[in-house]
Amino acid sequence: MVIGYTTGVYDLFHIGHLNLLKNARGLCDKLIVGVTVDKLVEYKNKRAVIPFEERIEIVRNIKLVDAAIPQEALDKFAAWEKLKFDVLFVGDDWYQDPSWQAMEEKFKAVGVRIIYFPYTKGISSTIISHALRTLRSDDFDPKTASMKNTAVDSMKNFCMSSYLMFRYVFDQSKSFDGMHRPRLVDLSFARTPVRNADELLSALKSKVEEATADGKAALALSGGMDSAILAKFMPEGSTAYTFRCVVPGKQVTDESERARAIADACGLNHKIVDISWDDQIANADVLMKHKHAPIHSIESQIYHAALRAKADGFTKFILGENADIIYGGMDGLLAKDWTVGEFIERYSYVMPHKVLRRPTLIAAPFDEFDVDGHIDGHKFINKYFRQEALGTYTNACETAGVKFVGPYSETDWIEPIDYQKIRAGQSKYVIREAFAKLYPDVDVPKKIPMPRPMNEWMSDWTGPQRKEFIPHCTDGMKGDQKWMVYCLERFLNLLDQQ
Repeated sequence: MVIGYTTGVYDLFHIGHLNLLKNARGLCDKLIVGVTVDKLVEYKNKRAVIPFEERIEIVRNIKLVDAAIPQEALDKFAAWEKLKFDVLFVGDDWYQDPSWQAMEEKFKAVGVRIIYFPYTKGISSTIISHALRTLRSDDFDPKTASMKNTAVDSMKNFCMSSYLMFRYVFDQSKSFDGMHRPRLVDLSFARTPVRNADELLSALKSKVEEATADGKAALALSGGMDSAILAKFMPEGSTAYTFRCVVPGKQVTDESERARAIADACGLNHKIVDISWDDQIANADVLMKHKHAPIHSIESQIYHAALRAKADGFTKFILGENADIIYGGMDGLLAKDWTVGEFIERYSYVMPHKVLRRPTLIAAPFDEFDVDGHIDGHKFINKYFRQEALGTYTNACETAGVKFVGPYSETDWIEPIDYQKIRAGQSKYVIREAFAKLYPDVDVPKKIPMPRPMNEWMSDWTGPQRKEFIPHCTDGMKGDQKWMVYCLERFLNLLDQQ
């Protein structure tokens, strides 16, 4: 007897759910269906319209289903250990995803097959939910709009605004096309608590040693403190890559000489990865297709370097991401006690109403941290900026076929952040102290964002042409802002082609 297993929320049960269950039941003798409990749905930043007890009762009474059980955790292998199924059925949006490729190997070892089913095009619980809200709204015109198209347009407008404000789509229940949800990183992984510089150094040393134990890890090395600290813990003879953007005929930020000095001091093999505008664009398309969303400008550069590391035989890429977020390095966002309105203006990369014909001002993330009309910037960025940053680095590495290793991201500063020190010019004061312990005779390097010459690369772009955008909306924008609008339009064009 072949036992099959599949899982889902099964909210607002529709023809897509039925098709998946039909296909699954046709490939096994007994089908067990895990229905996601409400608590787990909320953990994924979603909320079911139909309560769990009613959803599982619906599934239980479908003749294709032999047994319906609660899904209380995402770990499919743990479910196998209890149920001992022979086949696992999942949606094809996970096909070739690095995390599921690893899962395939794990299941293969115990004789379990994973079968990927395509989703039914044009329908999802999210589309239905959005459609119902739209149908009930005052501005819905039944003569000019279909339920599906209106719902998808509503989601697309939300996603465009979310990307412009936060550089990612923070609501996992929404997507640009109504089918493929943008990839987000699970932030629930265990982190090492840190109270001082010595504890930070101990944690970083342990995590780098673990990552480099098999000799398959390389380091991304800038000229700054964060990666310089990690370099001290790399085994002698390890390889370090420095990104260098190239603009013909123009001098742009170049950290390669300072990075080389750090590499030499640590006994590392130093390699420079040059990145051109053509590389930036070619990489962006690949990354956006994998992410199902437009990307951060640095994502293309990380991906380019990760490809180089993979070609050199490495399977892991160590980067110093999250140090600024966790340890008070975002001094501009921590510069004062912000009112909610001030912080929205300061944090948002591009305000949607300045770019989009149908903008959405997304206030929910800010409302979450609203205390008497003010926002604690450090707490806010440790949730929302951290998600965006880890999503950027993870997507770049996964798409390249290597594992992202972020030693700083696996630590957690548990002491109150010292705003007084930060506002006195001592941003990342704990990391400064850690750097001084490892490099006592070296001045703390000036903080430089990852080099990306967007002002030069975007100087000749005249703005978006699609109907979703306001004409000439990028006039007066900085290069990084122009990139976001350019990338958003390019992603929408990719969706149309698909």
